[in-house]
Amino acid sequence: MSRDDGVDVWQAFEPSPAEYERAVADLMRDGGHEILDWRVEHLDPVEGVDGTYVIDVTVRFRLLGADFLMLFECKRHATPVKREHVQVLNDKLRATGAHKGVVVAASGFQRGALEYARVHGIACVRLVDDSWTYETRHGGRAAGPDAGQYTAYTGQLTHSGHVNVMLSGQRDRILRFLLEIEQSSTV
Repeated sequence: MSRDDGVDVWQAFEPSPAEYERAVADLMRDGGHEILDWRVEHLDPVEGVDGTYVIDVTVRFRLLGADFLMLFECKRHATPVKREHVQVLNDKLRATGAHKGVVVAASGFQRGALEYARVHGIACVRLVDDSWTYETRHGGRAAGPDAGQYTAYTGQLTHSGHVNVMLSGQRDRILRFLLEIEQSSTV
């Protein structure tokens, strides 16, 4: 018997399925895994099953030996992003096999867009020049301090309301955000 025969020549694990799952979780927690080969492209042609899509921004990276692809669609509209724009990104995700989609908007998102994004695991991020604005679940707004640069935050619609997290200048927070959205889209 050899690996070429399609037979696994490694010794079988003896722990229960639950113990095996905990062992994998422990390895992931303790491994100190790094994101490698971080590549960002602007107007990147990405092949899909039904043609080539030119994506506003792509991020490719390697984690745990696997290659990941994220698609970013940038919407600098005068009005909040509509559901249909999020749906188009979801179609591109399916066609290209990308792992995560992010819609970045200057003017926020309509409720239908946020609901669709939540159900389909698509991140909605607001980027506003010179300052950021938090949209609360009650529809009110609170402006942050003038940052003097582009500032990004993510907005997620949860069952308890709209939650915003500042991303700019927060490398650890950005990595946590990227890993959390990847995990939530695979569950």
